[in-house]
This record gives sequence, structure tokens and C-alpha cells, in this order.
Amino acid sequence: MNIEFTLNGNLQRITILSVERAFDVLINQCGIKSLSEISPDSECSNCLILYDGKPVCSNILPAFLLREQHVETIENFVKSKEYSFLSAELEKEDLLSCTYCNNSLMLVAMELVHRSLTPSLYEISDILASLHCLCIDPGAFANTLYKLIQQLAIARKAP
Repeated sequence: MNIEFTLNGNLQRITILSVERAFDVLINQCGIKSLSEISPDSECSNCLILYDGKPVCSNILPAFLLREQHVETIENFVKSKEYSFLSAELEKEDLLSCTYCNNSLMLVAMELVHRSLTPSLYEISDILASLHCLCIDPGAFANTLYKLIQQLAIARKAP
């Protein structure tokens, strides 16, 4: 089966089998390096992608559902100023100490940063609840991320 989808802003045309997972296709055919499968039941969030702007575990997503969708991985964000700022500030607060979960935490953080409206603390907490990192304090992470997103929003408005 031939499918097309947008991956990190680039059109992908690939051939898949109907039984393949998005996880395998993204790694083997698209060269994505940030995904890993430590827990096949999606408990680790290391397979997280943004699927039309929503965090989804790629290891349980059938590859055929990628058709005509927009997919983003952490590779799409790592060179941005916002990523550098968020990463540095979260590390300063010791909230990115878990190398096991950093990619998924930063992917979700970048999704929240790029929303057109600044997310509420509740929205941030809600989306963080979908991640399975036991190494961070979700309340502290949400509060810090909320403040950083507000700072970025103010910086964007400044001339």
C-alpha cells in the first residue's frame, strides 16, 4: 500500500504493509532516530509522536493511519530557539533529569508552546498526565512549563 503524509514538514511517499506500525515505518523508512520502544505496551512514552498535533504512541498506531496526516517528532524542534530555551530552563529546575523520558516531555512541551493560544495550567497538567514518567514531579513540571510558555508568549509580542 502506498501512502503519503507530512513528517516534520516534509512530504513522505512510502510503501507499507497493512500490518505495519507507524513506529516501525518512521524508524525504518523515514530515518527517525528519536523513537525507541522500551515498553511495548506504551507505558514509557518513548515512542511518542505528534499526530495532527496530538501526542500519540506510534507503537500502537497502525501505519496506514499516517496517510494524509501531519506527523512531528522531536527532530522537528531540536534546532529551534524555543527548544533551546525550554530545555535549558527545565534542566536548570532539574525537571529534565530523566533521560528515559526527555524526548516525550520536550515533544509535549513544544506542542504546547506552538499552540495559537497560551494553554492553561489545567491543559498542561492534563496533557502531562498522558505521559508515564515517574521521575519528575508533574505539578512542578506543569507550573514551570506554564511560566516558561507565558515568557515565550510575551517575548513573541515584543518588538
